[in-house]
Amino acid sequence: MSFKRIAYFFLGFLLFIGCKRDIHPGIVPPDPEVIEKDKLPIPTGFTSDLGSIKINTIANANQPGEEFPGWIRDISGNSASYCHPDVEYFPAGFRGYKYWMVFTPYFGIIGSDRTASLYENPTVVVSNDGKEWITPAGLINPIQRRPALEDSFIQKDGSPNQGYWSDVDWNFNGEEFELYYRGCFFSSKILKKWGAKSANNNKKLNEEAERVIVRQTSKNGIDWTPLELVYNSNEPTSFQDNHILSPTFVRNSKNLTTSYEVDFMPSYKAPIMTNILSRISTNGLDFTAYRDSKKVEFMNKPWLEFSKGYSTWHLQGSYIDGYYFLCLAIGNVDRFTSDMNYLAYSKDGLHFRVFEKPLAAANVYRSSVFPKTSSSKSIEFGAVIGYKSGAFGYREFTINKQVLEDGLK
Repeated sequence: MSFKRIAYFFLGFLLFIGCKRDIHPGIVPPDPEVIEKDKLPIPTGFTSDLGSIKINTIANANQPGEEFPGWIRDISGNSASYCHPDVEYFPAGFRGYKYWMVFTPYFGIIGSDRTASLYENPTVVVSNDGKEWITPAGLINPIQRRPALEDSFIQKDGSPNQGYWSDVDWNFNGEEFELYYRGCFFSSKILKKWGAKSANNNKKLNEEAERVIVRQTSKNGIDWTPLELVYNSNEPTSFQDNHILSPTFVRNSKNLTTSYEVDFMPSYKAPIMTNILSRISTNGLDFTAYRDSKKVEFMNKPWLEFSKGYSTWHLQGSYIDGYYFLCLAIGNVDRFTSDMNYLAYSKDGLHFRVFEKPLAAANVYRSSVFPKTSSSKSIEFGAVIGYKSGAFGYREFTINKQVLEDGLK
């Protein structure tokens, strides 16, 4: 090989490694320079609840096969203990109901400590007005229970670390619900026992991991398939032992699933400023590995006007008519919580404009903003706002599409 060819080879190699995008854990690359824009107009109803949500259901922290009364709590009425909502809306109804919501019992009378996590199981309820909710006939909540201590993750000292579920999220792909949620400190043994006997699980459930993302599907919202492992907190799917926090899964018009998650580890340098990572899947189970994921960029970060230490703690996504929407729970991540909710939107799924006015400015956790109907000119939304008191509030607003377009110029 001539000297010139060798020189061209190494020049090309250097360009390749220089252009390859790698997300270094714990470091937030700077966003593009913020360009001053007119503030987005705030639609009527954007910041005001129409009322409090009432859910007639129970929370059950028993492990499978047990029904100790002390582990069952009535969380109806004034005992509201609700967290992490996600809503699918059906204009013509689905099995008799327009609203289908998944959430986890938490906060309220249940509390927010490690014992409260045992109640944090996926729970499905339905409604026709967005305010009054019940368990659909034929379904027993929760649809998945927590593991026994002996079926939990074994730590380095040989002792088990009690496992629990959290961070539910779902979509309806036209044929079935796809329900995703996070498992913390489960042994691969119990996941194999509870999971589907599938090629996917045979391939993925071959190692222990601190955290996992799982999926179940249902054609009717009542009968659910066994667990399928989506990815875990081990390399190469994640940076080792990442918390893979609050993943949300969005189906677009090309039937691709885009996932967004908060890249978080307590060991990151304080004050922790989180990334939002985006992965892609063609089948809803096999997603882009961590090192090949992409970072969400924000055109503006209005929460920094309240605190320079604020960052994204949780999030929820949706898609309609070519627009991606993210409902962001923003707060002091070092304290493992959020305080504010913002709404952001994008047309490419990576570069987001944020409404400058927060949906809620205090005492809120992960919330859910979901499209109800749309026309050529506007999109009507519903929203379930999750308060750290354990209550949910319901609101509605309509956004003009021209406002969205102008905001991206």
